[in-house]
Amino acid sequence: MDWSPARSSPPPSSGAPSVDPASRSDQGRTSEAVPRGSHPGRRPVPSAAHVRLSRSPGSLHVEVADPGAEADGLYRWQLDALVGWLRCGRRGVIEAVTGSGKTDVAIAAAADALRRGHFVLVVVPSRVLMEQWCGRLAAALPYARIGRLGDNGRDDSGSCDVLVATRHSAAAYKPVPPDGRGGLLIADECHGFGGGTLRRAMLRAYDERLGLTATLERSDDGVAEVLLPYFGGICHRYGFAEAIADGVCAPPRVAFVGVELSATERDEYAAVEQRLVGARSHLRGVSGMPLEPFGDFLAAVAYLAERDAGADGRAARDYLDAFSKRRDIVARSSGKYELLGTLAPAIREADGALVFTETVRASNHAINRLDPLVSIDLITGSTARGQRRQILDDLRVRRLQAVAAPRVLDEGVDVPDANLGIVMSASRTRRQMIQRMGRILRRKRPGVAARFVIMFAKDTLEDPTQRTERDGFLDEIERIADATAVFDGDRREAIDAFLAAPGPSVVPEPERLDASVRAVDLVLARAGATGEELAADLAAAVGVEAAYGCLAYARADRGDPRREIALRVLGARLPRRRATAPYLEAEVIALPRVVTPKAKAKRLSTGEAPLTIARIDAQWRLSCTGCGEESDPVQFRWQVHDLTVVCRCD
Repeated sequence: MDWSPARSSPPPSSGAPSVDPASRSDQGRTSEAVPRGSHPGRRPVPSAAHVRLSRSPGSLHVEVADPGAEADGLYRWQLDALVGWLRCGRRGVIEAVTGSGKTDVAIAAAADALRRGHFVLVVVPSRVLMEQWCGRLAAALPYARIGRLGDNGRDDSGSCDVLVATRHSAAAYKPVPPDGRGGLLIADECHGFGGGTLRRAMLRAYDERLGLTATLERSDDGVAEVLLPYFGGICHRYGFAEAIADGVCAPPRVAFVGVELSATERDEYAAVEQRLVGARSHLRGVSGMPLEPFGDFLAAVAYLAERDAGADGRAARDYLDAFSKRRDIVARSSGKYELLGTLAPAIREADGALVFTETVRASNHAINRLDPLVSIDLITGSTARGQRRQILDDLRVRRLQAVAAPRVLDEGVDVPDANLGIVMSASRTRRQMIQRMGRILRRKRPGVAARFVIMFAKDTLEDPTQRTERDGFLDEIERIADATAVFDGDRREAIDAFLAAPGPSVVPEPERLDASVRAVDLVLARAGATGEELAADLAAAVGVEAAYGCLAYARADRGDPRREIALRVLGARLPRRRATAPYLEAEVIALPRVVTPKAKAKRLSTGEAPLTIARIDAQWRLSCTGCGEESDPVQFRWQVHDLTVVCRCD
């Protein structure tokens, strides 16, 4: 093939090589997104299309000068993420903001794993997400058998190609790949796997591992001690700044609106603040305590509160108790609910609004305040799935104008494309704020703005004008926002004008990659090259990982045997897992030293599987139902409660 020089594009944030999509035609035509797994109206690139493949360091540039060619498939960042995962030996965490398309990345990895004869296990945190994943997988992989484990599903790895399991079910049943087959484990919202029981869902029988999260952070040692050793590290990171620049997410307009505490609320706040001052003074003197940013300090305090039985632990627990009371005072401020009522016109004008609260009680207060003014409903953790689905469908078709929710929409759940978010009390957790922002910052059509109203009580921990205890995520919001402003709650006209401003008139078109792969196929066909020659040429031009990614992940037709040969050749040259894999630096919180560890409660088993009591030869034993390991025998049944089974379950 004739590889000619071409301009190189800016490198992606992960440092992984990238594949440039087909450029647009001279007429400035833009492509329309097509739902994953379907390609209505797709037409092959005509033989008369002009195609140019060119080499530049770490990238493949393909131009298709055909106004009729469809451009769908993966975003460029998604292929960059997959290439980064390949560079790390198919082990790693993709850290990408909510709404950017992490699920599509995982489905592409699953499709390639199935092509190679592997079994795929998808582990999710909830039954709602299990339902979503099963639907997405069935649409994208119609040839695959999709099974369920959990929520009354009892499929196993021998009865399906892809098994979707809740974390608890995966930890309890430990589904492993069928004999003779490799395995890929996909962990959705993988930051939640670091806990004592749930970490057992990270099965070591799977050589290939892909974690998905908006931000890999925890308030304990789960990241450093559990998640990074299992997944290897972060192979790609995609933040709001990159997503907005790429046109994948929309830039927000953020209004911080302050209200005064009532006299009674201010007195309560001051009293609790005195408790905080004493506890904070002690904690700042603890060895290894991170003081900045405030989110790290708070996580370290929670770590001490859970593990330390001495003075440090008591100070940490007192601090968290006072902090919670102080947060509750500002969250239930009467001024916020008065302000919420004045936002009813903005809610009615929005393309759907989400009201984020911290508690069910706060959501009920929001409903009571807005219900006479707008059509609004409530979703909580106890809302039945059918009812939840109906509420979100009603919001999607505008039978509802708003939905209020206490945290339940923060993680993973697909919500309609609302463009107004109202945060009654800003979370101190960066991950939660990223998830809430992502619900609103999904890509918008030209002229439509993504808008946030973040309420705060003046002269409190919520006040964005205060530098003390300021969450670093506020700085990130200000960096990515199209506009930010701080208002007094009584400046209603100014607030309305700020929220009514239109969004960008020109929205960047996300770069997609399907046209690039079809162009490669076209060049292959016209050149008459073999699969081995295609593999050699692509690898020489862009590197083995980028070449494999271009051919494997863009969901083009898989019928060309030369393409399959090229994939086998390139696959054999992919990096194997190694200690020096090019992972990105993980932001692990520095945790303080525990001086007086809490005594651990005696456990009947070192594992998590259920136990049975069995009588064998007139003696009693404990037996693990998972691995069959038994305790030492004892004479009387009551004595088994003093025994411990050394479990061999993985």
